[in-house]
Amino acid sequence: MHDLRFTQHAETRMRQRGFRNVDVSLVLSVATRVADDAFFLSDNDAAREIERRRREIQQLERLRGTKLIVECENVITLYHSDQKPSRAASRKRRRSS
Repeated sequence: MHDLRFTQHAETRMRQRGFRNVDVSLVLSVATRVADDAFFLSDNDAAREIERRRREIQQLERLRGTKLIVECENVITLYHSDQKPSRAASRKRRRSS
């Protein structure tokens, strides 16, 4: 469903109305389907997603500084670390990606 093609009309209207392609993806992912060919982002839809993201932000704040050790797809341990990753470790990770 997210592999949409935009008509010339849609692209023109999006530019005129200040919408971006990512806006279409977001609406499709969280809005209520109101017809076979229509979606509506209601106040309730927006409030639900805002609250979900608020909880996600709180979770990220709580997890900031967590170090997770994984070996062969097994979680070995995780803990709160006060250390920032070393530059050498960052370079090594970038090279292996």
